[in-house]
Amino acid sequence: RANFLTYGANQPGWPSRFRGRARDEKDCHLLGTFDLSGIPPAPRGVPQIEVTFDLDANGILNVSAEEKGTGKRNHITITNDKGRLSKDEIERMVNDASKYEQADKMQRERVEAKNGLENYAYSMKNTVSDTNVSGKLEESDRSALNSAIDAALEWLNSNQEASKEEYEHRQKELESTCNPIMTKMYQSMGGGAGGMPGGMPDMSGMGGGAGPAAGASSGPKVEEVD
Repeated sequence: RANFLTYGANQPGWPSRFRGRARDEKDCHLLGTFDLSGIPPAPRGVPQIEVTFDLDANGILNVSAEEKGTGKRNHITITNDKGRLSKDEIERMVNDASKYEQADKMQRERVEAKNGLENYAYSMKNTVSDTNVSGKLEESDRSALNSAIDAALEWLNSNQEASKEEYEHRQKELESTCNPIMTKMYQSMGGGAGGMPGGMPDMSGMGGGAGPAAGASSGPKVEEVD
């Protein structure tokens, strides 16, 4: 069982594909695909999709996906005779996966750093847009936050193939602007949670380096490694 979040604002559906074990999609074998549609408009990362995998004794794989807010569901059954690979094909794919393991690891870390920056920036953007938060920020602080977030997202949009180190550096730069302002706001309210309607927003994914952000606006790694 795994949980995923949408990667775009007002995303109406969630495409799902199921492949083999290699990290690069192009090196895997397609097992099946289905779409979960009818997701209501919502900010990026708000709809939650729970995916369940069930493999029975006969080698039949049942995969289901449910959007938790609406209960929308879809599923697929993959039998062991659909798209079955030959023994030679399996051996070749295993050998290729071992051969390129280090390159796969470096690419995975680069994508994780990219997604970490993107998730953090959108998480902060959603937080600053929350009326419970924006109304308690000084105008200069709100302007500084929005400028830093917009600059980070603009840079990210223009640098899709940057290095892991560049993504990590950009996230640390953004954190150095956002974290002190948010901390100051919470402290001015007597610690945060008690001074805001509904309590303090989830900040668990808003710091601690360039790994993928957690919390309400985090999610699966939104870019596939291809």
